[in-house]
Amino acid sequence: MLMAERQKKILELLRESEFLSIAELCGEMHFSESTLRRDLQKMAHAGLITCTRGGAMANSAVSMETPVELRQEVNHAVKCRIAREAAQLVGDNQILMMDASTTVMEMIPFLKSKRNLTIITCCLTLAQRVADELNCTLICPGGKYHRPTASFTGINAISSLSNWFADMMFFSCTAIDPVNGLTDNGDDFAQLKTAMLQQSKRAILLADSGKFGSTASYRLHLNNISDIVVDYQPILDQDEWKSYRQKMIFV
Repeated sequence: MLMAERQKKILELLRESEFLSIAELCGEMHFSESTLRRDLQKMAHAGLITCTRGGAMANSAVSMETPVELRQEVNHAVKCRIAREAAQLVGDNQILMMDASTTVMEMIPFLKSKRNLTIITCCLTLAQRVADELNCTLICPGGKYHRPTASFTGINAISSLSNWFADMMFFSCTAIDPVNGLTDNGDDFAQLKTAMLQQSKRAILLADSGKFGSTASYRLHLNNISDIVVDYQPILDQDEWKSYRQKMIFV
């Protein structure tokens, strides 16, 4: 298990129990005490948790959305394959809206050959990578800063997005269920993605197969998805995924 995966699991456990001792974490995680102590120290330094004598507790101010620095390394190889395929859908002279998902972020190296792009994003981390790696027009609407995802959200961000029209929107979500549809963690991000969808001619979902068959806390009312770029797994052959499968591009 990668460090990012361990820390994501630690956050989930602490949010369920509020406080766990080192011994309890060792029992749940099956890692050595020294390894978990190093993880806890790094997470505390990032402001995600508070270390106490003999254990740790989640910070109440931390959002349920997993921090971007912990998401970037999870399923990294699969995300790169999905991102490479998604980038092939992009042509020169296009305007793209991109959300704060780490899979969408992995598209950036594969867009270097595209000319005269305009990229609109509310994600500060993605915007910095675009500025560093691409020669394109970059637009970053302001709003209320959400530290765990390094994103601007809220009414100001949504209002700013409404002034732009894009050829494509690239986004991801936390979970996908055949009955409950696409779900995410919190309404702020749902509203932001809805605003992007309304301003885009085409919406492309990037999602690894591990997100299929589960449900997060808040429904995304995004019904006009053009394509779903996903790594193939046998679960996606089941009849319950038929309506989704018609839009899938497998990698």
